Amino acid sequence: MNPPPPPDAASPPAVLAEGLAFTYAGGAGRVHADLALDAGAMAAVEGPSGSGKSTLLALLGLILSPSAGSLRIAGTETGALSPADRDLLRRRSIGIVLQDLGLLTFLNAWENVAAAFGPRLARHRAVARDLLGDLGMEQLVDAPVSELSGGQRQRVAVARAAVKEPVLILADEPTSGLDPDTAAAVLGSLRSCARRGAAVLLVTHDSAVAGRCDQRHVLDAGVLSAVSEEKLG
Repeated sequence: MNPPPPPDAASPPAVLAEGLAFTYAGGAGRVHADLALDAGAMAAVEGPSGSGKSTLLALLGLILSPSAGSLRIAGTETGALSPADRDLLRRRSIGIVLQDLGLLTFLNAWENVAAAFGPRLARHRAVARDLLGDLGMEQLVDAPVSELSGGQRQRVAVARAAVKEPVLILADEPTSGLDPDTAAAVLGSLRSCARRGAAVLLVTHDSAVAGRCDQRHVLDAGVLSAVSEEKLG
Protein backbone atom coordinates (compact mmCIF):
# COMPACT_ATOMS: atom_id res chain seq x y z
CA MET A 1 0.00 0.00 0.00
CA ASN A 2 1.39 3.37 -0.98
CA PRO A 3 1.29 6.15 1.65
CA PRO A 4 -1.22 8.92 1.02
CA PRO A 5 -0.02 12.28 -0.27
CA PRO A 6 0.66 14.99 2.31
CA PRO A 7 -2.51 16.76 3.43
CA ASP A 8 -3.43 19.91 1.54
CA ALA A 9 -2.47 23.07 3.39
CA ALA A 10 -6.09 24.23 3.29
CA SER A 11 -7.57 20.98 4.59
CA PRO A 12 -8.97 21.01 8.14
CA PRO A 13 -7.23 19.12 10.94
CA ALA A 14 -8.02 15.43 11.25
CA VAL A 15 -8.75 16.07 14.93
CA LEU A 16 -9.79 19.41 16.41
CA ALA A 17 -10.59 19.90 20.09
CA GLU A 18 -11.68 23.35 21.25
CA GLY A 19 -12.26 24.02 24.92
CA LEU A 20 -12.66 20.28 25.48
CA ALA A 21 -13.28 19.80 29.19
CA PHE A 22 -14.17 17.09 31.66
CA THR A 23 -14.43 16.98 35.44
CA TYR A 24 -15.13 13.87 37.48
CA ALA A 25 -17.81 13.92 40.18
CA GLY A 26 -16.69 15.92 43.19
CA GLY A 27 -14.51 18.20 41.08
CA ALA A 28 -11.53 15.83 40.82
CA GLY A 29 -9.64 15.02 37.64
CA ARG A 30 -10.29 18.22 35.69
CA VAL A 31 -9.03 18.28 32.09
CA HIS A 32 -9.15 21.21 29.67
CA ALA A 33 -7.69 20.92 26.16
CA ASP A 34 -7.35 22.78 22.89
CA LEU A 35 -5.68 20.59 20.29
CA ALA A 36 -5.36 20.34 16.51
CA LEU A 37 -3.82 17.28 14.86
CA ASP A 38 -3.22 16.95 11.12
CA ALA A 39 -3.33 13.72 9.19
CA GLY A 40 0.17 12.27 9.06
CA ALA A 41 1.36 14.07 12.20
CA MET A 42 2.65 12.44 15.37
CA ALA A 43 2.10 14.26 18.66
CA ALA A 44 3.04 13.59 22.26
CA VAL A 45 1.40 14.59 25.51
CA GLU A 46 3.73 14.59 28.50
CA GLY A 47 2.77 14.63 32.14
CA PRO A 48 3.30 12.75 35.40
CA SER A 49 0.91 10.18 36.81
CA GLY A 50 -2.35 11.80 37.83
CA SER A 51 -2.01 14.73 35.43
CA GLY A 52 -5.04 13.69 33.36
CA LYS A 53 -3.38 11.94 30.42
CA SER A 54 -5.67 8.91 30.56
CA THR A 55 -8.73 11.15 30.86
CA LEU A 56 -7.62 13.10 27.79
CA LEU A 57 -7.20 9.87 25.81
CA ALA A 58 -10.66 8.74 26.90
CA LEU A 59 -12.15 12.04 25.69
CA LEU A 60 -10.36 11.92 22.34
CA GLY A 61 -11.24 8.24 21.99
CA LEU A 62 -14.96 8.97 22.52
CA ILE A 63 -15.03 6.81 25.64
CA LEU A 64 -15.89 9.76 27.89
CA SER A 65 -18.27 12.53 26.89
CA PRO A 66 -16.98 16.05 27.59
CA SER A 67 -18.74 18.40 29.97
CA ALA A 68 -17.88 21.36 27.73
CA GLY A 69 -16.21 22.23 24.45
CA SER A 70 -16.22 20.52 21.08
CA LEU A 71 -14.37 17.69 19.37
CA ARG A 72 -14.29 17.18 15.61
CA ILE A 73 -12.89 14.00 14.08
CA ALA A 74 -12.54 13.98 10.30
CA GLY A 75 -14.91 16.94 10.20
CA THR A 76 -17.63 15.29 12.30
CA GLU A 77 -18.79 17.21 15.37
CA THR A 78 -18.91 14.39 17.90
CA GLY A 79 -21.05 16.27 20.42
CA ALA A 80 -24.02 16.09 18.06
CA LEU A 81 -23.88 12.31 17.73
CA SER A 82 -26.10 9.78 19.44
CA PRO A 83 -24.36 7.21 21.66
CA ALA A 84 -24.73 4.60 18.90
CA ASP A 85 -23.20 6.91 16.30
CA ARG A 86 -20.33 7.80 18.67
CA ASP A 87 -19.59 4.10 19.07
CA LEU A 88 -19.70 3.62 15.30
CA LEU A 89 -17.33 6.56 14.71
CA ARG A 90 -14.92 5.20 17.32
CA ARG A 91 -14.89 1.74 15.75
CA ARG A 92 -14.40 3.10 12.23
CA SER A 93 -12.10 6.08 12.78
CA ILE A 94 -10.12 5.60 16.01
CA GLY A 95 -7.47 3.02 16.84
CA ILE A 96 -6.37 2.68 20.48
CA VAL A 97 -3.21 1.06 21.83
CA LEU A 98 -3.97 0.21 25.44
CA GLN A 99 -1.29 0.23 28.11
CA ASP A 100 -2.06 -3.41 28.93
CA LEU A 101 -2.27 -4.15 25.15
CA GLY A 102 -5.32 -6.40 25.47
CA LEU A 103 -3.96 -9.00 23.04
CA LEU A 104 -5.58 -12.43 22.84
CA THR A 105 -2.92 -14.89 23.96
CA PHE A 106 -4.56 -17.89 22.28
CA LEU A 107 -4.12 -16.25 18.85
CA ASN A 108 -1.00 -15.59 16.82
CA ALA A 109 0.24 -12.19 15.69
CA TRP A 110 -1.73 -11.77 12.45
CA GLU A 111 -4.88 -13.20 14.03
CA ASN A 112 -4.70 -10.58 16.78
CA VAL A 113 -4.44 -7.85 14.16
CA ALA A 114 -7.31 -9.29 12.09
CA ALA A 115 -9.45 -9.49 15.24
CA ALA A 116 -9.92 -5.71 14.97
CA PHE A 117 -12.48 -6.48 12.24
CA GLY A 118 -14.39 -9.08 14.24
CA PRO A 119 -14.39 -12.86 14.66
CA ARG A 120 -14.04 -13.83 10.98
CA LEU A 121 -10.28 -13.67 11.01
CA ALA A 122 -9.54 -15.45 7.73
CA ARG A 123 -11.28 -12.71 5.73
CA HIS A 124 -8.63 -10.23 6.85
CA ARG A 125 -5.59 -12.50 6.86
CA ALA A 126 -3.83 -10.78 3.94
CA VAL A 127 -4.23 -7.20 5.16
CA ALA A 128 -3.17 -8.14 8.69
CA ARG A 129 -0.07 -9.98 7.51
CA ASP A 130 0.84 -7.20 5.08
CA LEU A 131 0.60 -4.55 7.77
CA LEU A 132 2.74 -6.54 10.20
CA GLY A 133 5.29 -6.87 7.41
CA ASP A 134 5.23 -3.10 6.84
CA LEU A 135 5.91 -2.61 10.55
CA GLY A 136 8.96 -4.89 10.48
CA MET A 137 7.26 -8.00 11.88
CA GLU A 138 7.22 -10.13 8.71
CA GLN A 139 9.18 -12.96 10.36
CA LEU A 140 6.73 -13.18 13.26
CA VAL A 141 3.29 -12.98 11.64
CA ASP A 142 2.51 -16.60 12.55
CA ALA A 143 4.08 -16.53 16.02
CA PRO A 144 1.78 -17.01 19.03
CA VAL A 145 1.69 -13.73 20.94
CA SER A 146 2.44 -15.70 24.12
CA GLU A 147 5.91 -16.32 22.68
CA LEU A 148 6.63 -12.71 21.67
CA SER A 149 8.72 -10.21 23.62
CA GLY A 150 7.15 -7.17 25.23
CA GLY A 151 8.26 -4.90 22.39
CA GLN A 152 7.00 -7.32 19.75
CA ARG A 153 3.63 -7.52 21.46
CA GLN A 154 3.49 -3.74 21.55
CA ARG A 155 4.05 -3.60 17.79
CA VAL A 156 1.28 -6.16 17.23
CA ALA A 157 -0.99 -3.90 19.29
CA VAL A 158 0.00 -0.92 17.12
CA ALA A 159 -0.81 -2.94 13.99
CA ARG A 160 -4.20 -3.92 15.40
CA ALA A 161 -4.98 -0.25 16.10
CA ALA A 162 -3.91 0.76 12.57
CA VAL A 163 -5.30 -2.05 10.43
CA LYS A 164 -8.67 -0.39 9.77
CA GLU A 165 -6.85 2.75 8.55
CA PRO A 166 -8.30 5.03 11.24
CA VAL A 167 -8.23 8.82 11.23
CA LEU A 168 -6.71 8.87 14.74
CA ILE A 169 -4.45 6.47 16.64
CA LEU A 170 -4.13 6.93 20.40
CA ALA A 171 -1.33 5.19 22.30
CA ASP A 172 -1.18 5.03 26.10
CA GLU A 173 2.47 4.96 27.29
CA PRO A 174 3.52 2.77 24.32
CA THR A 175 7.18 2.61 25.35
CA SER A 176 6.70 2.10 29.09
CA GLY A 177 9.08 -0.54 30.44
CA LEU A 178 10.90 -1.04 27.14
CA ASP A 179 14.64 -0.73 26.58
CA PRO A 180 15.78 2.14 24.30
CA ASP A 181 16.22 0.01 21.16
CA THR A 182 12.83 -1.67 21.55
CA ALA A 183 11.18 1.67 22.33
CA ALA A 184 12.67 3.09 19.14
CA ALA A 185 11.20 0.18 17.15
CA VAL A 186 7.75 0.80 18.63
CA LEU A 187 7.99 4.52 17.86
CA GLY A 188 9.06 3.60 14.34
CA SER A 189 5.89 1.55 13.97
CA LEU A 190 3.77 4.48 15.14
CA ARG A 191 5.62 6.76 12.71
CA SER A 192 4.78 4.30 9.92
CA CYS A 193 1.10 4.64 10.87
CA ALA A 194 1.41 8.42 10.55
CA ARG A 195 2.99 8.03 7.11
CA ARG A 196 -0.06 6.02 6.10
CA GLY A 197 -2.19 9.06 6.90
CA ALA A 198 -3.30 8.69 10.52
CA ALA A 199 -2.98 11.41 13.11
CA VAL A 200 -1.06 9.74 15.96
CA LEU A 201 -1.14 10.92 19.57
CA LEU A 202 0.74 9.20 22.35
CA VAL A 203 0.94 9.98 26.05
CA THR A 204 4.23 9.54 27.84
CA HIS A 205 6.24 10.59 30.87
CA ASP A 206 9.47 10.27 28.86
CA SER A 207 10.74 13.53 27.35
CA ALA A 208 13.08 11.61 25.01
CA VAL A 209 10.10 9.82 23.50
CA ALA A 210 8.16 13.07 23.18
CA GLY A 211 11.16 14.64 21.47
CA ARG A 212 10.78 12.25 18.53
CA CYS A 213 7.28 13.55 17.76
CA ASP A 214 6.25 16.42 15.51
CA GLN A 215 4.29 18.18 18.25
CA ARG A 216 4.77 18.21 22.01
CA HIS A 217 2.18 19.12 24.62
CA VAL A 218 2.24 19.10 28.41
CA LEU A 219 -0.60 18.42 30.82
CA ASP A 220 -0.18 20.50 33.97
CA ALA A 221 -2.95 20.38 36.58
CA GLY A 222 -5.25 19.06 33.85
CA VAL A 223 -4.62 21.90 31.40
CA LEU A 224 -3.06 21.01 28.03
CA SER A 225 -0.44 23.40 26.67
CA ALA A 226 1.72 23.22 23.57
CA VAL A 227 5.49 23.17 24.08
CA SER A 228 7.11 25.84 21.94
CA GLU A 229 10.52 25.57 20.30
CA GLU A 230 11.71 28.35 22.60
CA LYS A 231 10.79 26.30 25.68
CA LEU A 232 12.49 23.24 24.21
CA GLY A 233 15.64 25.25 23.61
